[in-house]
Amino acid sequence: MGGLLADVSVLMAGLVAYGISVLAATLLVFALYRVNTVIARRQAEDLMLAGHRSIAIASGAVLVSQAVLLRHAVFPVMAVVRDLFLEPPGAARTFIVVGQCLLFFLIIGVLSVLSVVVAVWLFTRLTGRIPEQEEIRKDNVAVAIFFAFAVVAITLIVNEGMEDLSRSLIPYGSTRVIRLP
Repeated sequence: MGGLLADVSVLMAGLVAYGISVLAATLLVFALYRVNTVIARRQAEDLMLAGHRSIAIASGAVLVSQAVLLRHAVFPVMAVVRDLFLEPPGAARTFIVVGQCLLFFLIIGVLSVLSVVVAVWLFTRLTGRIPEQEEIRKDNVAVAIFFAFAVVAITLIVNEGMEDLSRSLIPYGSTRVIRLP
């Protein structure tokens, strides 16, 4: 009976952590959108509203790339939240977990945005002859598609490093898992 009760508590903790991840994902992608709007000085938003496909492609690729990297903040958050439900949660412990979660989102969030911004900057410098940003503003769809794929490709490679970093942030404690037969 004790084993079943422990399995139920692990499952409930996992469901709560999952619910937090859904809420956090939505809020984080919205925050990324707003940060990118500020970085682009609202110009991208105005161009999208005017029907520029290229800016939508490029902005979407940047947003997806940042989200791919930012998703690595969710795992450490779920791990510490799950532990909170598996140990007696006092006020001090809850405060520590909330602080850890905010720190995970801050560290991974800042690195996600900076990684993509630096990658975009560096890639546009390396291509030299193709003025990506200018061509995207002119609604050159071919350049926007190329740019989008380049940003996503860089992100897929950086992703492994971000995953390793996020897992190294977890203060492993008494995290348990359900053992299936």
